[in-house]
Amino acid sequence: MEFLRIEPTDTLRWNAMWKLYEESFPLSERRKKEDHIRACADPFFHPLSIWEDDQLIGIIFYWEWGSYRYTEYLAVNPQLRNQGYGSKILRYLCDSDHTLILEIDPLVDELSVRRLQFYERAGFTLTPHRFVHLPYRQGSTPKELLILSYPTMIDKEQYQNFLKFMNERVIRYCEGYPLQDDAKPIDKNKFKQKEN
Repeated sequence: MEFLRIEPTDTLRWNAMWKLYEESFPLSERRKKEDHIRACADPFFHPLSIWEDDQLIGIIFYWEWGSYRYTEYLAVNPQLRNQGYGSKILRYLCDSDHTLILEIDPLVDELSVRRLQFYERAGFTLTPHRFVHLPYRQGSTPKELLILSYPTMIDKEQYQNFLKFMNERVIRYCEGYPLQDDAKPIDKNKFKQKEN
């Protein structure tokens, strides 16, 4: 499996990746294409697609800052589900020294419970922290989600660092966020975890 960053100029692969993204997540939880393309220029954002030969296996879009990785999207090609690809993608993501953070829907049905069990088998821990998901689209209703972390449960300070990053960085790529022509240079140190 190859983990590749696909640019819009690679039309065939870009279109396959974008189709999987659109089919895997509800409209209210997806960026508009132009917002996604803007996010791709952000050095904290890692939009990867996974390929085997010329077949799209899945996508993993994550943000990395300081000692954290926030998994924003993970999806496997529907034709290849239940073949272990999701676990392999997750192992790739976990193979780092970062603290991983991701969110899932509240446990309201069998599918949401199975999703939690999938992440728990991979070593993730359900935290007591809750998160109201950013409104990627104007008019979307905010949605409360559960937070999971790996390899250990994040504490309150780590959770606050995550919220700060979401509210200062990730929100820039949501529909309706005011674009600034005079954007300041990125200071990666701003989001580093405080030393104890």
